[in-house]
Amino acid sequence: MRLRHEHMLKELEPLIAQYARSRETMFKSLALLDEAQVRELLPGREWSVQDTLAHLATNQDLMTDLLSEIISGSRRALADDFDNQRFNDDQVARGRAKSVQALRADLDSGYARLIAVLETVTAETIHRRGTHPAVGDADVKEFFLGMYAHHEMHCRDVVEQARRLKKAVK
Repeated sequence: MRLRHEHMLKELEPLIAQYARSRETMFKSLALLDEAQVRELLPGREWSVQDTLAHLATNQDLMTDLLSEIISGSRRALADDFDNQRFNDDQVARGRAKSVQALRADLDSGYARLIAVLETVTAETIHRRGTHPAVGDADVKEFFLGMYAHHEMHCRDVVEQARRLKKAVK
């Protein structure tokens, strides 16, 4: 999925390119897995590749909403009573009812929305600050870096699982 970044602040372009490469690598690995393999738990973990995809999609959406609000100046953080563990558990459970194709569509539409939000960042708004759940206090670029780091970690989980399962078949 190639998206054009005509209105992107130059400072964000390398990060967006990294995010896109990470997605592409993950989707190539995902294509190697059959339905049973997608549902197999990662070693020592409670999540499968399918669960990881559901988590990535819903986290991307949640963080994109918050990032958009930080950029616009309408909100700086998730609610104090936000329960990250409950959110993740609920979203992963919902994702188990979806097909991999539906989760891929969720990831693609969420990514398109993230890019659209990032295209609204200006030289002035990039310095607006908010609270990223893992990074803490961050400006817009640092917030997006936190999103990328989380995304990359889970993309690697998918890539490593595909590598493990394909080795086991040989």
